[in-house]
Amino acid sequence: MEVDVVALLRELDVAISEGTTDRSWLLRSPTGEPVLVEPILPVDRITSHAVRNISSHRRSPASPLFVGRTITPNMLEQAKAGNFDVLTERPLQLVLRGSVYAGEETAPAPARRRPSGRAAWVRWAVGRCLLLSSEPLRQPAIAELLGTSQQSVSNAARQLGDLVADAGSGLSAANKARLLEHWVEEYPGSSGPEFGWYSLDPIVEQTLQAAKVAELLDARPLISGDVAADRLAPWKLPSRGRIYVNSPIDLGGDGFVPAPADEATLITCVPRDPTLWRLAQATPCPESGAPALADAAIVYWDVLASGEIDSVEAAGHLKELIIGSKQ
Repeated sequence: MEVDVVALLRELDVAISEGTTDRSWLLRSPTGEPVLVEPILPVDRITSHAVRNISSHRRSPASPLFVGRTITPNMLEQAKAGNFDVLTERPLQLVLRGSVYAGEETAPAPARRRPSGRAAWVRWAVGRCLLLSSEPLRQPAIAELLGTSQQSVSNAARQLGDLVADAGSGLSAANKARLLEHWVEEYPGSSGPEFGWYSLDPIVEQTLQAAKVAELLDARPLISGDVAADRLAPWKLPSRGRIYVNSPIDLGGDGFVPAPADEATLITCVPRDPTLWRLAQATPCPESGAPALADAAIVYWDVLASGEIDSVEAAGHLKELIIGSKQ
């Protein structure tokens, strides 16, 4: 279900910062009230069944924030009575501790459709493993690197078909250029909520500053996009920063102000792809002691997806790095 939780909260003038756990957020309502919540996977309609099903299995200290495109009248009344917290898209409203914060009535935008079924994070990660490796990799080694089972790796390799070669010494890309093209066509991006920030500092400087703050908050930052591309295959002058973190971070007191994504000079993202940190070690940072980078394939995807006028040329230099001169 595609509901942009961050965008809805921002539109309602609700501030978001890190919580006490990896999945919890500290919200500050327009009236200044801080509330610790844990957003629940969005549903099309919040019903009594959905609320009971989630509530009965929870052990987190953070209150669940039920998110849905719509909500039944009965559940809305219960939320207003303070029984639980909800965020809905149509109409745009947040009910927090019984208080209602509503947005302006606008015509709903068409929903973006995602492919049905479970995201194939393991298969896509296996493809990245083979793209990033300079030698064949045995299935147990891939499984250990990705934190998954050998059977999952075997299934992923089988689904990749003739894009994968197995000469007995391990798995490798039959042709890295073809595998990279296939991976880019299939991969949906790291997904997850994104937070836009604006700063007047140079892009590289503000990205490194944000990464430093994220490290202090134990958010495990991984630099991607333009700045990472400039570190791996210098060519493009960075025009926007991008950092992956494992929980939302508040940069408001560090020279940044919140900004819409299309106006932001820096994007922080809490990815749904669980393999980003697993494969980051496959792309060592060229500078000793510098913040960690996302792996080269993720950086390549992010640069291509940026849609900037010179993104294709910049991605081409990363492609050469990934596939090597012999491909």
